[in-house]
Amino acid sequence: MATQSRGPSDRSDDGGHRHDDHPERTGTLYDVLGISPAADAQQIRRAYRRRVRDSHPDLGGSSAQFQQVQHAFDVLNDESARADYDRSLREAGSESPGAAGAAYRDDRSDWGGYGRGTFTAGARGSGQGTERTGDYRPSGMAHQPPVYRPELSDTVPLSLTLTSQRVHGEIAGGGLAGLFGGGSERRLQRMSHLLERHVLGELPAARLFQDVTLAVPQLDRKGRPKRSQSAPRAEQVVVCGDVLVVVGSVEVPATTASWDGRVLRSGGRSVTVPDVVAQARMLREVLLRRDDRADGRTDDRTDGHRPLSVHGQVVLLAPDGSLMSPVVETIGHGAAAPGAAARAMKNIVAALAASPQANVVDRHLLATLREQLVRPDGA
Repeated sequence: MATQSRGPSDRSDDGGHRHDDHPERTGTLYDVLGISPAADAQQIRRAYRRRVRDSHPDLGGSSAQFQQVQHAFDVLNDESARADYDRSLREAGSESPGAAGAAYRDDRSDWGGYGRGTFTAGARGSGQGTERTGDYRPSGMAHQPPVYRPELSDTVPLSLTLTSQRVHGEIAGGGLAGLFGGGSERRLQRMSHLLERHVLGELPAARLFQDVTLAVPQLDRKGRPKRSQSAPRAEQVVVCGDVLVVVGSVEVPATTASWDGRVLRSGGRSVTVPDVVAQARMLREVLLRRDDRADGRTDDRTDGHRPLSVHGQVVLLAPDGSLMSPVVETIGHGAAAPGAAARAMKNIVAALAASPQANVVDRHLLATLREQLVRPDGA
């Protein structure tokens, strides 16, 4: 007897839920992954691996489908977020399935649902570093015309040329490339291009600083900063208003990876991930100490004179050059997972755009960051 093969639309997963190869947002997040609401963690991960492969833009899917699947997994793979989501479904139980699914709206959906898990070190008014997995809500100020403080009529503390410059600091010919090896220059140039296009291009007030020392520079006899080549450094820092994001990047050997909260594995080996949380904490402490020193203060600033929110983001770069790769499977709990370039760029924009000062160009802060550059450009 001839056997009847099942088409793609007849396939079902271990949760007993039928699904298509390319999901569309027609119901709940469980529908997106093609699983039952009773599915356990293992079934969720198995469905995610299949869905993310089917929806990948390089394999016949689309960017919208890929982001939709990734967002569904982000929520359902997190016990707390899944509990909140299930609660929203119960509260909307009398409505249609589509309405029930829409009842849970991630506040970061303006950025494709990305933003969960960006780190923060030292929230406003706090000297302690923490890990943040909360929401970023756009303030509405990010796309307003830039406001310069002090006004541009004042040539102090930064020239008009440097104030309008979007990227500060050199990579080539030494600096971080020399510190971390020759291959770093290519990676950092690629990151610079990504940040310019996807972050600076999105936020008019944002500025990028490259190769930033994380120590207070000593002054020479003429009062000029002496930059230490041996001090800890951050590869790249993006600032917008009163928010800074320390950005670290790493190349992975494969288009897939796993993250257990502490170790990233890809291509059968572990990959060292930069500790952007520690770097963010050090940067904030340096900026506050310099702010205090400029004011003649010696105590730890807690009065909010210059409230700074400093975050960190790790960007994973895949060998195929795709912004959607690598696909990272999160296993267990711990620090939030690093993200592929597309997702990481959305995280950074989300963090910066959340500030009510997102349209402010703080010229004093820009001048201070320029003094932290290991290799200032010649402008």
